[in-house]
Amino acid sequence: MGETYSGRTLAALAVVGIVGPGMAHYYLNRAGYPLVANVVFVVGYLGAAFLLWNGWLRHIDIGSS
Repeated sequence: MGETYSGRTLAALAVVGIVGPGMAHYYLNRAGYPLVANVVFVVGYLGAAFLLWNGWLRHIDIGSS
């Protein structure tokens, strides 16, 4: 449970998590699958946000001074 991701891994995840779902949404929408495009975009974007939170922000202790 104590594993953290490196900075490069988090940067790659951020780029892939933003660009990947956006490109998939664009191409699926142009192919005539708007509902699938929206689902892929939302799941991909939220999945990347969760992984970034899990690997980067969860370990920051904000509550104690």
